[in-house]
Amino acid sequence: MKETQMEEVLKTIGIETSLLNSKPVFTREETEKIFNCTHQTLKKFEKRSWIKPNKFKNRNYYTRADIINCIKIQAPFESTNHQIEGLETIWDIG
Repeated sequence: MKETQMEEVLKTIGIETSLLNSKPVFTREETEKIFNCTHQTLKKFEKRSWIKPNKFKNRNYYTRADIINCIKIQAPFESTNHQIEGLETIWDIG
């Protein structure tokens, strides 16, 4: 039940949850799809230190944990602010 509620919240703010839950490491292009953003927006996230790419063979990769942390920074859900049951474990998804 908690996972479903969190997925609803993430979908509401534009996060592609099915892709986020599909594997632990994502390419730049996949990460842009997860955030539903452009390459320039992802670069702004990096510049603000919200997410850091892991480079391998001249390509950027992002971990699921890094993506979730970036979402937490931008949308800091707190149990005192929202009426979602089980919010104390809201970030325990997938």
